[in-house]
Amino acid sequence: MRDYTTFILEDSYFELSALTKIVESMEHIHVVGSATTVPEAILECERKKPDLIIVDAKIGYDKKAGEKFVRYIRNQLPGVRFLGLSYHTDLLEGLKQAGCDYVEHKALIENPEIAKKFIQGALTPKPVNYHDYAPPTLTEAEDRVLELICEGYTELEIENELKYPSQKSVKKVKKSLFEAFGAKSAPNLVHLAYKTGYLDPDSD
Repeated sequence: MRDYTTFILEDSYFELSALTKIVESMEHIHVVGSATTVPEAILECERKKPDLIIVDAKIGYDKKAGEKFVRYIRNQLPGVRFLGLSYHTDLLEGLKQAGCDYVEHKALIENPEIAKKFIQGALTPKPVNYHDYAPPTLTEAEDRVLELICEGYTELEIENELKYPSQKSVKKVKKSLFEAFGAKSAPNLVHLAYKTGYLDPDSD
């Protein structure tokens, strides 16, 4: 089994210590960093590219801090998994809408065994209703561009990799991919490519 890396954004020293201890007690999962502020967390996550980020909804006095952080990092690192936590149940939906794979009441850290199950579940599950929609049929060009988008390539990098005449050509293929999957953004496109079963997380 491969090893997984975890990053924690939590401004409470006690809760950060508790989460760190829980994660470090799990096999094959390691904490590679933590932060108590969003700017610090953004810098560290962009540098370390963890597999899983555990994020508190409320950082300092900002009840939307966790939500805004998740939205930003989801765009930068589409493949990262998120576990959103909060003592404020009214903030959990915001975390979910922002892109958290799992959200849960933070009281779970009081029971390490339950916490471990949620951490493991947030890290490696298949999406719920995984094949709700039939995957579209793509051209060879669309398939290759989609593959590179899922690998995190920029439009310029795709242009160079596939030797397109310009970024305009890449944008045209991206537009057709968005239409085929009904996607609104690149991260949403990646999500739908897996959700529809066009891509298989066990082999792609």
